[in-house]
Amino acid sequence: MRSVLATVVLLAGAVGGDPVLEDFEKAPLDAPPPGFTVASTLGNPDLVAKAVKWLVVEDASAPSGKRILKLAETANRDEIMNLLLRDEAAPADLCLSVKLRADAGEEDRGGGLVWRAIDEQNYYVTRWNPLENNLRIYRCVKGRRLQLQSVPIKADDKSWHTLEVTMRGRVIEVAFDGEKVASCADTHFPAVGKIGLWTRSNAQSSFDDLSVKAAPEERKTRQHPDGR
Repeated sequence: MRSVLATVVLLAGAVGGDPVLEDFEKAPLDAPPPGFTVASTLGNPDLVAKAVKWLVVEDASAPSGKRILKLAETANRDEIMNLLLRDEAAPADLCLSVKLRADAGEEDRGGGLVWRAIDEQNYYVTRWNPLENNLRIYRCVKGRRLQLQSVPIKADDKSWHTLEVTMRGRVIEVAFDGEKVASCADTHFPAVGKIGLWTRSNAQSSFDDLSVKAAPEERKTRQHPDGR
């Protein structure tokens, strides 16, 4: 029942803010999930991206159900980023999360979340890299990444972890395994855009339970006239 509901919610999700959960349980095996587009970011216009394989597969360690999404094959190098963008736009102010596992990669490892994406060359991304033991937030403009924040994160790359992003207005907050680890502000991409999954170079990673919803409005506390 849970996976059926997830599929219905996925189809209903839109800019208006309906919650979306994609657990990949109803997606066909050995193919990219419906409703997503495979793309590449070229950090240098002279680079040429190689074909990659985003596949829904069965995995006994899946955080929920039996199926996960896996970047099973990438031979890309250097500043070539592997993206899987959701076709429908998401709210500009949003709460976005995914479970991920870093499977392999010599030049890079781990992965992350993309949001407010105009296209495959322009977006925000936060990513976890167990080779570097850090988590970073970037603004990507015309394929070039500008680092907004970097924090140390040491975690087992053989285990599943939860990466979460909340953005309201210009404020970005990132949590890792339920703990807030990073916060910064940026105004470059203010509008509605697409969300997606991301790895760099030859990083092969697995993902599950991709969730997005509109960020709730922050409650403003009224100040008493006498300052209390």
